[in-house]
Amino acid sequence: MADIRPFRGVLYNLKKVKDIARVVTEPYDVISPAQQSKYYRTHPNNIIRLILGKQYPSDNSRVNQYTRSREFFADWLKKDVLQRDAQESIYIYNQTFRHHNSKKTRIGFIALLKLEDFAKNTILPHENTFAHPVQDRQKLLQTVRANLSPIFAVFFDRETKLNQLLNQFSQRHRPQIVVEKDHVLHSLWRMSERKKVAAIKKLLKDKQIFIADGHHRYESALNYKKLMEKNNSSKNRGYQPYDYVMTYLVSSSDPGLTILPTHRVIKMSKISAEQTITRLKKYFQLQAFSASEDLFKYLYQKQDRAVFGVYLGRNKFFGFVAQRNLDVTVLHGSILSKVLKLNLGPGDICYTRDAQEAIKLVNQRRYQLAFFLRPATVTQVKRVARAGKRMPHKSTYFYPKPLSGLVINKL
Repeated sequence: MADIRPFRGVLYNLKKVKDIARVVTEPYDVISPAQQSKYYRTHPNNIIRLILGKQYPSDNSRVNQYTRSREFFADWLKKDVLQRDAQESIYIYNQTFRHHNSKKTRIGFIALLKLEDFAKNTILPHENTFAHPVQDRQKLLQTVRANLSPIFAVFFDRETKLNQLLNQFSQRHRPQIVVEKDHVLHSLWRMSERKKVAAIKKLLKDKQIFIADGHHRYESALNYKKLMEKNNSSKNRGYQPYDYVMTYLVSSSDPGLTILPTHRVIKMSKISAEQTITRLKKYFQLQAFSASEDLFKYLYQKQDRAVFGVYLGRNKFFGFVAQRNLDVTVLHGSILSKVLKLNLGPGDICYTRDAQEAIKLVNQRRYQLAFFLRPATVTQVKRVARAGKRMPHKSTYFYPKPLSGLVINKL
């Protein structure tokens, strides 16, 4: 079902950029304004100038962050700061990191994935998207004409044959790039041998692909493809670069595939802490805790149903169980809207993976309520996607993120 192909990747020239750690970043959507400014200062060729360029009051339709990204990209190619590989490859990508005090390794590969409408059930989303980020990424794609960061996708492979192939190759060859960033070791290999590439293509051809991260970028690439098809009237047009999007693919059986929880911290102007407790008690049996550590132990003891933690300030922690088993959907679809009757605007909710940060934001009275969630599982993501449903925004945080800047696909 899935159609992948190798490509001539664009990579930083190690003769001109000695320290790759100074030019690569996280995906654009997890970079704060402060981090953006920091990356601008870190290196004149940092990928931030391409994926998340600065905006200025003088910007217009002819000169803006998208056109500047295009000019930086063209200039770096011209000066050989970036170089396009002479040979088509699939890029094996390994990440080593620590989680819950244990060492983990996740291996996958970066290739071109043929874009398909979700209705075809070949590539499936699991999270809601918003129009503005899709439009933003589409403008960048149309202007620069390159996939600057990979989509992150998962396929289900019980036999683990593909991982065996990837591990064998990576153990026998030296990586082209090794870089440590934010306590994660990233390694990248080029795989150009036609037989090995053909073997990977064969193993993937009957797989469904589930988007783990990059929903907005996938939809923007799909929109761009449809736009280009409309402009290209030829019926026998053959292969076109815009038919594919650069994607990092990982097996669901990979022991390093990790999902972190994303907690919600909420502003409430029309409901007090006491009213919050009263409304929750009407539907749930609350259990009080005097310390966050006890609450988190409670959260991970209950595995069969949705479990939530709540913090209202002044060391008031509560936990409760709901009947359904997909925590984040229950929270947004029932608790926030129906039980608490909150009408939340864009600035009323903050997302964080750090539970202590959530507690701090409430203690500082910048927010009034924190909800702590367990991470979704890969099986839950698969079930939601196959049912044709979508989880709320920022329901999953697949960790670690693939770096932006390791490989670029020039259309």
